[in-house]
This record gives sequence, structure tokens and C-alpha cells, in this order.
Amino acid sequence: MTVTIETTGIQEVEQLLQVLKALNIKNVSIKEGPTHRRPVIIKGDKKIDPRGLWGIWQGNPRTLEQIRSTAWARNWDI
Repeated sequence: MTVTIETTGIQEVEQLLQVLKALNIKNVSIKEGPTHRRPVIIKGDKKIDPRGLWGIWQGNPRTLEQIRSTAWARNWDI
């Protein structure tokens, strides 16, 4: 069985471990959660000319339904 407890700091983790030791619970694992840092945002290079991409799918036109069916059928476990 798995129980998830989120704490706000190391002090709460220490208190929780003391309680678990007092209850004689031996199988305890601690996993760090994701950090709540702000993502780094880098501005794009405005010097790139997008006109080179014009007509990239001209020889192989696709509908929106074809693009979606291909994307949704993708195996994300690889």
C-alpha cells in the first residue's frame, strides 16, 4: 500500500519520521517532489527568416484529422 504525504519543509519531514518510528513502521521511503522554480524563458531569434518553411508540405498535403490521428496514435512509452 502507498500513502503520499506532502510536506512544506524538512522540519515537517523530521517530525513525520519521528512519528513513524514511534509507531514502529519500518518500510518508509522518501522521494523528493518537483521543485517549484520558475521556468527559464529565452526569447527567440528574430533574425531567422521563416519564409524558408513556406510550402514545406506542398508535396505531401495533410488534413488536420490526419495530423491528429497520427499524433494520438503515437506510443508515448518509448
